[in-house]
Amino acid sequence: MIEWLSALGGIILVDLVLSGDNALVIGAMAAGLPRKQRWMAIMAGGTGAVILRIGFAILATLLLQIPFVQAIGGAILLCIALRLLMSRNEKQPAPQSNTQAEQIKKGFLMALVTILIADATMSLDNVLAVGAMAHGNILILVVGLVISVTFLLLGSALLSELINRIPWLLDGASLVLAWTAAAMILSDLRFGPLLDRVPWSDFIVPVLTLGIVLIADVVFRLRGRGIALCRKDHKIVS
Repeated sequence: MIEWLSALGGIILVDLVLSGDNALVIGAMAAGLPRKQRWMAIMAGGTGAVILRIGFAILATLLLQIPFVQAIGGAILLCIALRLLMSRNEKQPAPQSNTQAEQIKKGFLMALVTILIADATMSLDNVLAVGAMAHGNILILVVGLVISVTFLLLGSALLSELINRIPWLLDGASLVLAWTAAAMILSDLRFGPLLDRVPWSDFIVPVLTLGIVLIADVVFRLRGRGIALCRKDHKIVS
């Protein structure tokens, strides 16, 4: 019993420690939704995350042997980071009720899919440690992941509320994604050794991913201000 509890506690602790960036990103993705849809997206995404993590933990070794799987995952995370920044500047003024309902539904589905993709991609390396601590006991693995993901989702819900109050946290979430993307690209079993031959690759790759996100953030902000000014001038003329 003590061995079972120690393994369970280890899985919960390790998964929570390794999933801190997941909570920030999930919270950022759900922050743009109305509160009811936000909770629905977090809960539905969390349910999918548990299922995916259990499957990944069982198949982790095989998954990570697929050529360039982590490098592709890193590229996906970088795209999600850019999408996060872009979506903030795509917010339109309040539309008519039917259009608003359609936009909320579209936003909910997009947030849900993005949460699942981001969590699955960012959890590829996490599940290796979690799977090792389970020692082949699927019951311990499932219980541990359910408990840790529950805490993760509560943290995500809190962060989504904070992001609505402190907008720069969204920039932080995008930078976390960019950093994680660089780490995944560098640790890829096939692509990583190729990058090791490049001088300063451990420094260059993170600088590139972070630089792409920072430049995109500035461009999206400037474009958003330009659109806002155009709308203001149009209102004045009309």
